[in-house]
Amino acid sequence: MRDRSKKEKVSNDYLKTLEEVKKQYQQYVEISGLYTLPIQQEEEPIQYQPPSLENPLTTNTIRIST
Repeated sequence: MRDRSKKEKVSNDYLKTLEEVKKQYQQYVEISGLYTLPIQQEEEPIQYQPPSLENPLTTNTIRIST
């Protein structure tokens, strides 16, 4: 009879310990979620249009301000 109560006590202590560990692990998971970095998406390179008569690189004009 004494062995049985001793085994139950050990079993109950073990279950309590598992519950505490479970709670601590849940807290760890919640906190570690704060430190996850967002996934970076690669930006597409900017496609520039080549110069044309409608869109020249310069206007070939000079402006003098007084």
